[in-house]
Amino acid sequence: MMNRIAESLFWIGRYTERAENHARLIDAFYHIREETSSGERLWIRIVQALGDPAVFETMYRTYGEREVLHYMILDPNHLNSIQSCVHQARSNLKAIRDRLPEELWDILNGFALWLKSNETDELLLDSPFLFLKRVKEWLGAFYGAAHHTMMRDRHWHMMESGRFLERAENTARLFDSVYHSILEDPKKTQFYLFSAVRAIGGADVFRRLHMDLFTVENVVSLLILNEKFPRSVQFGLGELEEQLRSLRNLESSDAAYDKAIRLVVKARAELSWLEGSDGGEASLHDNLVHCMTVIHGLGGLIGNAFFRAEQGAGA
Repeated sequence: MMNRIAESLFWIGRYTERAENHARLIDAFYHIREETSSGERLWIRIVQALGDPAVFETMYRTYGEREVLHYMILDPNHLNSIQSCVHQARSNLKAIRDRLPEELWDILNGFALWLKSNETDELLLDSPFLFLKRVKEWLGAFYGAAHHTMMRDRHWHMMESGRFLERAENTARLFDSVYHSILEDPKKTQFYLFSAVRAIGGADVFRRLHMDLFTVENVVSLLILNEKFPRSVQFGLGELEEQLRSLRNLESSDAAYDKAIRLVVKARAELSWLEGSDGGEASLHDNLVHCMTVIHGLGGLIGNAFFRAEQGAGA
């Protein structure tokens, strides 16, 4: 598989997953906003979690609801907005359109056009929850089509590598952001924890495992450590490891894959630090930051090992 094609596939996986995770995190904070009087602090927290405050402040005067939602969702000049992520995924797919099922192009192109339509501005202002639900539905349709129409070959494994790398990092980021809200307002701990679990679609699973005991330890066990829950950090890294092993078995040269696989295995082992955590604020936060740093480094390693630097398909 040519480097250009591999890189485009990797970033299609990353950008589509990033768009969905951003929608989920914004949705979680929106529920927090409805139950608290956090005000501007909450909107600042969203920008800190998903954007760049310095860039935001050069473009907008205040951290208001309208301004933050536009910046994080529809601003084409913000490289990490949902619209920009979908546009980048679409551009990468367009470059290799002949390599993938036509249905994937139809869905992603339709989604990109919908995000640019006048309907989206009105819907976002009138019903942010419905808007974010539509975003998740579009991306769910894309994932479903990929799952049911793509050959399980190099193309599939590379796109899935990008998707699960992005998912692991973003789940850790979501929980760390919500954890900061807990530290600011400990009386709302259970509500914040429920919001985090709900945001990734894990409320029913959590209740089956832990009843309604929303403690930090129980939420960490689901969102970070659970190897069977599809949106946990541990599951995401496990899937990344599996996809890299499949790619290694298909390629003639496996030294770069071996190095990447070793780092994923190491990252998974290091998650055990959280399992035995004493629950201290600094300990949990530091381990989450370390986890995100390691996952981010994995992305850089994969890019340096498998893609030509001059291609620049993602960021």
